[in-house]
Amino acid sequence: MTQPLLTVENLKVRYPTRTGVVEAVRGVSFTLGKERLGIVGESGSGKSQTGRAIMGLTPPSGLVTADRLNFSGIDLLSASDRERRALRGKRIAMVLQDPKYSLDPVMPIGKQIMETLRAHEKIDKKEARERVLKMLEAVQIRDPERVFALHPHEVSGGMGQRVMIAMMLIAGPELLIADEPTSALDVTVQLEVLGIMDKLVSERGMGLIFVSHDLRLVSSFCDRVLVMYAGRVVEELAAADLKNAKHPYTQGLLSCMPEIGADRHPLPVLDRKPEWAL
Repeated sequence: MTQPLLTVENLKVRYPTRTGVVEAVRGVSFTLGKERLGIVGESGSGKSQTGRAIMGLTPPSGLVTADRLNFSGIDLLSASDRERRALRGKRIAMVLQDPKYSLDPVMPIGKQIMETLRAHEKIDKKEARERVLKMLEAVQIRDPERVFALHPHEVSGGMGQRVMIAMMLIAGPELLIADEPTSALDVTVQLEVLGIMDKLVSERGMGLIFVSHDLRLVSSFCDRVLVMYAGRVVEELAAADLKNAKHPYTQGLLSCMPEIGADRHPLPVLDRKPEWAL
């Protein structure tokens, strides 16, 4: 049997505050192979915190513990800061939600992507530039030479997201974590970005963790789905079986989505139960 690319067992993320400890992630466990895993749930359910803990991007005030956090044979819990930095960008990459806050506003786009590549590979500027132009082409950016020289404020939201994907994939990672990569985009651009990610993941044989609050999008794009509530995984199932979910929280999320042609007024409201958070 092939070993999983990522193994997460009993992952917890806590933040001590003046009023007590906030438990952002409470005992999350899953494995990931070369597949597309969706993590869904409402805002505050712990989706992004799970991804950041895997990346080693939890703020210093946060406390990350786990029984096991293993990536491709590497124990991420015992890895030094230097080892973590070597992994980030090179073997594990994360596409953040909004490129406006992730890209340097005063540096040309091409130079930012080159910087990422040259941080992990010893290549000259000419070769790095050629690699960046090819990567921009791979994410379906027309006229990559022109975009290479632009600043982030000079491109649209959709193009900025493609630039972020190019930057995260330039060093050839084995695992990509995409945190709400399409939430700020209109529907047509969403489909284009998902198509790009799907093609690159398939061609490169990567593992993908796709974080989203859009159940319909995840069910059509991912292979498996984890449903999170209050920092816990309440249900795990194949994406194709999402409509047959058993947990009342997942059923509630599904029933709250509008349906074309359905006469439902007012829309159902999610009736949260205290026991879901236990």
